[in-house]
Amino acid sequence: MKNEQKFILECIHAFLDDYNVEKLKMLYESTNDRKLNLLIGQQNLEGFFYHLYLNKKFNMTNIPADTIQLWKKVAGKNSLTNAINDKETFQIVSKLDENKIDYIYMKGLSTRRRCYNCDYLKCSADIDIFIKKADYQKVKDILLSNDYEIPYDHYIEDFAVKIPFEEYENRVFEISFLKRKNALKFIVDLQWDFTFFDKSSVFHRLYNINSIYQFKSTDEIEIDGYRLKVFPLEIELINISFHYVFNHGLKGMQWLIDICTFIKKHETKIDFNHIIKIANTNLRKILGITLMLSYEFSTKSKMDKEQKKMFCVDKLLPFEYRIYKSMLFRPNNNSVLSKLALRIVKILLPYKMRDRLHVIKYFFFNTDSIGHRLGHGKKTKNFLLPFSLLKLFIFDITKRKGR
Repeated sequence: MKNEQKFILECIHAFLDDYNVEKLKMLYESTNDRKLNLLIGQQNLEGFFYHLYLNKKFNMTNIPADTIQLWKKVAGKNSLTNAINDKETFQIVSKLDENKIDYIYMKGLSTRRRCYNCDYLKCSADIDIFIKKADYQKVKDILLSNDYEIPYDHYIEDFAVKIPFEEYENRVFEISFLKRKNALKFIVDLQWDFTFFDKSSVFHRLYNINSIYQFKSTDEIEIDGYRLKVFPLEIELINISFHYVFNHGLKGMQWLIDICTFIKKHETKIDFNHIIKIANTNLRKILGITLMLSYEFSTKSKMDKEQKKMFCVDKLLPFEYRIYKSMLFRPNNNSVLSKLALRIVKILLPYKMRDRLHVIKYFFFNTDSIGHRLGHGKKTKNFLLPFSLLKLFIFDITKRKGR
């Protein structure tokens, strides 16, 4: 692990109030300023570092003034962007409430308010709303009447949609809407399926995550006079853990900090027995991995044998946890290596070996594994399908990279 990465990991310890001042200073002195600033920028951590500076975590460390000014500038931008985005969020959910449409606000503002006491640490780029698929048309009409539009070019170019878009809407799990207002851009993601794969995929059976999201069981958080419907703490932990581990492949330090902070702040309020009851084996393993990482960066000792067994991380392969940790600093982009790394994680995640083999079979012998390439292309013989999929996979990635 590079010195810049070691320093950032120690800064997470400092953010969670479990660190050694001398070790932090020593690690900083071993870093290259240019490489460190580049890594902090790639991981969008300027707001977190400015917070550490304000809280005097760097008193013994000689941070250049221009670096601190950069952190301050980005933190201010985060705060302004969040304020604008949050105002838009309140307007949208007010419309949903007026029309008696069930919704649950996910991630973004919900995570920020449940984890932090300030809005400058990170920036919420979009508005994620969980709805019933049956309500999609109603919500779509509300958004379209409020100057949103579906970015069709995005779906044609980035997702290679080759069928009528109405048919595509009926098949997929999420649709994005875009609104431009002068220099501002708002993105709303309507979602009704968390597995992010076709219904025929092996992942719906392996995780069965959609069954635990219930509109009849929600919490509310009050912000500036608005009441926002959010997941209960237990479901929120499952949601952010699944999103971080399964969908992002443990890439993105912001997500790791969110989860560590969420667990530290709410652990005594979370009913872990309820989580054990509603989550299946594979889903519990994902939670076990996030708990292992969280304990590693907090003041807690490592998980004991009983906890590991309960959260299905008692039989990890010898190299498995090391692979998960190696993903922490990988860029979350569309490069071929990044996509392959994500697939390796998805193959390793199931608890039982036979389920890992099912995932391998899905990736090599199912055209949906490329993503939602829903065109009716010509048939490919089964024994040639892996090579055809690999060709499509590389073509898709290089096409996106070239733009």
